[in-house]
Amino acid sequence: MTPCPDRHDTILLAAFGELSAAELEGWERHKTVCPACRDEYAALLRLLARIKEAMPAPELSEKSARSILWSVKQGLKKEREKSPWWKEWFVRPGRLVPALATACIVLIAFGWFGLDSMRAPSTPHEGVGPTVENQALVRDLEVIKNIEFLEEMDTVQELVDKLDRKQAI
Repeated sequence: MTPCPDRHDTILLAAFGELSAAELEGWERHKTVCPACRDEYAALLRLLARIKEAMPAPELSEKSARSILWSVKQGLKKEREKSPWWKEWFVRPGRLVPALATACIVLIAFGWFGLDSMRAPSTPHEGVGPTVENQALVRDLEVIKNIEFLEEMDTVQELVDKLDRKQAI
């Protein structure tokens, strides 16, 4: 008999004592009802017991334990002393000054060219409406903007013509 397919993880977690109280209670109820899961759990516990007998845990000497503990504490201390990345920008002005200077130059350039385009024209317009030349340019711009649509319409017209010719034959 094979255990329930959705219980493999639960069996492993139960064997290693990693189930929460609610999960453990549900597992105990399921184990009383399902013999396949119960047998699989017992087999896993026997296997783990044999592994522990065959390979006992290595003993750690007092000196080695203190050495490992000291290394971990030193590493944690260095991590706490390390300053955040944003503090590095303010501590080292050698990085901050060029970045600020570049930002100022970019702002000045955009401001200069932006103001130039916003100035009022020096000569007043003679007519109220657009001139004939401007009207022609506006129509040309509309054709240019819609050129892809017009090309698609030409393609559709060609398809219609071909279909008409095939139906006439």
